[in-house]
Amino acid sequence: MAVDAQTMLLMTNGIALVAAAFLFMEWRALREAFLLSFALGFSSIVIGSSLSTMRQEGSFVVGVWIANSMVPLAHLAFLHGAAAFAGRRIAPAWFLVPVASCLAMGLSLMDEAGTLRDQLMSLFNAGAVAVLSLKAASVLPRTSGTGASETRMLAGTFLIHGSFYTVKTLCAFAPGAFVDLSSYAGTMIVVSLFEGALVAVALAMSIAAALRRRREGHVIRLAESDPLTGLYNRRGFENRVQTLAEGGTHGRGALLLIDIDHFKAVNDRFGHQEGDRLLVSLAEYLQLRCPGSAIVGRLGGDEFAVLLPGFDEASALDLAQALCRSFGGNETSGRDTPGTLSIGCAAVEFPAADLPAAYLRADRNLYDAKSKGRGRASIGANLGPSPVQPPVYAPFTPRALSRVANG
Repeated sequence: MAVDAQTMLLMTNGIALVAAAFLFMEWRALREAFLLSFALGFSSIVIGSSLSTMRQEGSFVVGVWIANSMVPLAHLAFLHGAAAFAGRRIAPAWFLVPVASCLAMGLSLMDEAGTLRDQLMSLFNAGAVAVLSLKAASVLPRTSGTGASETRMLAGTFLIHGSFYTVKTLCAFAPGAFVDLSSYAGTMIVVSLFEGALVAVALAMSIAAALRRRREGHVIRLAESDPLTGLYNRRGFENRVQTLAEGGTHGRGALLLIDIDHFKAVNDRFGHQEGDRLLVSLAEYLQLRCPGSAIVGRLGGDEFAVLLPGFDEASALDLAQALCRSFGGNETSGRDTPGTLSIGCAAVEFPAADLPAAYLRADRNLYDAKSKGRGRASIGANLGPSPVQPPVYAPFTPRALSRVANG
């Protein structure tokens, strides 16, 4: 069944209108910049498609020149949306591409013969769309994991679309490709309208899927994050360890179980606000002092956990002792210290990563550290040195906070 160009244009216009309305509503609810950019892009297509109907009434300037100028403008919005989706910015020079295309198409109007005018307009229009689409594909990240399939689909759509318009640019002067823009005559015009309808559907589907994935990721982050410290909570910590164990990690690792000594006394004497400040300070301290591969979480109360992939018992104990000395103030003097830590260490085997068993061993060693005087780390029989003088906790001062951050 043959489908004429006007029908294809009407289909594209309908798809773009629905996509623009959907994205505008989502943007109003979520205020995500990329949603507004894509909504404006689809809106530009709707405006251009609507204006193009005037070419049949003899208005070539509005029905062809202005209508076609909306297409590069739409793709500039798509490029901006792709960059915002990827958390990147585009150079201001890219905003000149639709302007240059519009001016170049305007100059082609000086040729009143018809054929050359149509070929030049198609050349400038298709070239601008090709450049903007290929740039949009390049700004999207090549990542794996959550949301990667939607990102790849979006990048692939722009890549195919840009490649098609590159071919269309090269075919601008091919015989029969563009015959009469006023009546949609020419092989490439019909093919382009069909491709445009497919791309509009693919873009709308990709954006909707990426939006759904982002919502899911946001819910997961909320469910797995500790609201006070921003670290993983118990659920998030265990899920990350399980993911690490299932991801093909091999070799040994270590688990550190960390308690703040006499934390209840801090709350009772100075109030829960001071206790919360101490918890946040410890969270920042652990993130600064632990290696980048470490998984850090707050399991509840003043109990923190650190998983150290690639660490053996000796290196884990060395790190734990350093954490105790620096945070506990054993390397400093005076009362201006943020408290002490007791740490229990346990070995973890990958890829098995039996976290409950490792947790029990670390918990026993934590109890061992506390029973031997606190302010120290223990890995069972191999016990770290006791502190010279257990510091007395005092409320935070700028000096104390600086010591915690800088070790």
